Amino acid sequence: MVNHLKVKFKSFGPVRRHLKEKIIDIEVPDNTTVRQVVNRVVEIGGEELRKLIMHNDNISGNLIVMLNKKDVETLGGIDIVIQDGDEIAILPHVQGG
Repeated sequence: MVNHLKVKFKSFGPVRRHLKEKIIDIEVPDNTTVRQVVNRVVEIGGEELRKLIMHNDNISGNLIVMLNKKDVETLGGIDIVIQDGDEIAILPHVQGG
């Protein structure tokens, strides 16, 4: 039997405008990674969302992916395994000068 985890996906900026929801509840199997959750959201959002989030087969460098309010890059990268109740967010880079 496969256990399922429930996670929250939060979006901001153009990604939120495309999804039309700030938070999406997603159910995934055990041992799912942040990358797999993002891919699932892209499947939900379709081709236009894929263009916003993905660059080739990777997540765009113009976005920051967060796991429980911490940049995934500081936690070991996008392939970190998630836990039940985790929150994943995608934020646009803030640029200014």
